Amino acid sequence: MNRETTLRRYGFSLLEILVGVGLLAAIMTPVMFAFGAGSRGIQMTQEEFVAHNAALELLEQLNAVPFALLPAGKFGDAELRDSLPIGSKCPLKFHISQVPDIQRGLEIKELKQGTSLRFKKIEATIVLLDRKGKPTGRTVVLKSLLANETQ
Repeated sequence: MNRETTLRRYGFSLLEILVGVGLLAAIMTPVMFAFGAGSRGIQMTQEEFVAHNAALELLEQLNAVPFALLPAGKFGDAELRDSLPIGSKCPLKFHISQVPDIQRGLEIKELKQGTSLRFKKIEATIVLLDRKGKPTGRTVVLKSLLANETQ
């Protein structure tokens, strides 16, 4: 057997390589699109991350307030500012970071079991604003439950 016949038997022709690469591209293209769509679906934008941290900051401060001092009610963005008191009867004050382009909201509900007050449900809402100060429709809501441990 001569050398040319030996190489032809063990090697690939250009046509075989092109067909193989074409099949591989046809199979891998939908797979790559699926991975791209999946990662876009779970990606959190920077604005949503900042809003989530603002809500978490608010919840952590309220969870540290003694149960009896935590006021029930709804509080708007104007009442949730740095160095303002946490409600009218609470001597503690908020220490809140200044974050542009968000609007804070807070609702604290009292949950009773029979005649005794058992829990306070805290719901912090952060609305993302556009550059003109109007709501974008994107909202982050975090909830927490504070138990009355004195009873």
